[in-house]
Amino acid sequence: MGTHRMAAGGLAALLAVSGCALRDREWGSCAIGGGLVGGTVGGIAAGAALNNTGDPSNGEMAGAIVGSAITGALIGAILGHAACDPLKERPAPPPPPPPPPAPEKIGTLRGAHFAFDSAELSSEGQRALQAAIDRLRREPTLRVTVEGYTDSVGSDAYNIRLSERRALAVKDYLVRQGIEAARITARGFGKANPVASNATEAGRAENRRVELVVQ
Repeated sequence: MGTHRMAAGGLAALLAVSGCALRDREWGSCAIGGGLVGGTVGGIAAGAALNNTGDPSNGEMAGAIVGSAITGALIGAILGHAACDPLKERPAPPPPPPPPPAPEKIGTLRGAHFAFDSAELSSEGQRALQAAIDRLRREPTLRVTVEGYTDSVGSDAYNIRLSERRALAVKDYLVRQGIEAARITARGFGKANPVASNATEAGRAENRRVELVVQ
């Protein structure tokens, strides 16, 4: 009986130690082979131990051998399973969420569309806004943000003011063309968010712009 209690305690400890390994594997041939070997070894060991203690009855020997064989089979099956049964296939990780859609721009004005160092919108700039005006008229629920930008020449404070004035000039022109002011937000960002290098005149010209972005 003491042998059975010790075996049961050992089995419980083995299950506790190998819990993660058991959960991560599929039960297969290694567990079966380990169980057969463990059961055979357990039964033989129990019979030999009883023979060495005296002259046990047939019933005692049979019970001890069967109990030890079962315990050995369980331990052998667990060890075999933990050692070489195949790992379970892990579920594939969920796909990453799609990136947010890029902001839709319905119009862009460059520095040439304004008078030099000014927020006055030129006639070319007015014509460049016509496509955006047509769409805003077709889609009366559409709202836009007019975003003004400058190149890197000049102080931050000056560029912020200039970009705001140009954004407001575009908003005022859209309102004069019949677009409700409540549908238009004007903001100036100065030299932030350049789209080209400020190291060249061509790049600085690209950065001096006003963009109409759908909200």
